[in-house]
Amino acid sequence: MNMKSVMIFDPKDTDEQTATKFANWMRDNKSAVGDKAVPNAEETREYLRRYTG
Repeated sequence: MNMKSVMIFDPKDTDEQTATKFANWMRDNKSAVGDKAVPNAEETREYLRRYTG
């Protein structure tokens, strides 16, 4: 919905590649962490319950 960024993990990536992607994402998206536009776990469950039937 109103999310500012998304982290995509590829199952073919090595652990090192995944860690690097995540570190880069954290560095580039510090403002998105804790942002009201990024849903927390409870909001995500409610969204899924409502929209996945």
